[in-house]
Amino acid sequence: MPDLVTHTATAYFLMRSDSFQRFRVFFYLGAILPDILARPIHIMFPQFYLYTIAIHTPLFMILFTLLFAEFFQTFRLHVIKYLLFGILSHFFLDLFQKHITDGYYWFFPFSWRSFEIGLFWPELPVRLVPVWILLVAATEITLRLKRRFTRISS
Repeated sequence: MPDLVTHTATAYFLMRSDSFQRFRVFFYLGAILPDILARPIHIMFPQFYLYTIAIHTPLFMILFTLLFAEFFQTFRLHVIKYLLFGILSHFFLDLFQKHITDGYYWFFPFSWRSFEIGLFWPELPVRLVPVWILLVAATEITLRLKRRFTRISS
């Protein structure tokens, strides 16, 4: 899996526009949610591997999103939309991995076939964490300086 930093950095660059300011946090949460829900269970209880496979599927994430959005009465549809788009970005990145055994079961419970494009091993994005952090930091610093100089010159 691409690591949480990679998922978060990708979400950051996708949602950088100020028009997404209000609900950006839900997109970020969606981008890391499948791993946050499935990985701790898989690490602490490896015997529950089949359950963690089910957690890291689109069907489970849709159901979880609908349940989670019930806590937000006034802007429930925005929460659903941004969470699902974040989850979609997560699954899109995961689609490009390759595994020794089966990968992810995208159509669970309707199919037990695993599909992946297989461009990189799951460990590769971990090596790129410093690059992601530098890119995000440089972008954020540049944008903040640009805003500051725009306010001063106005």
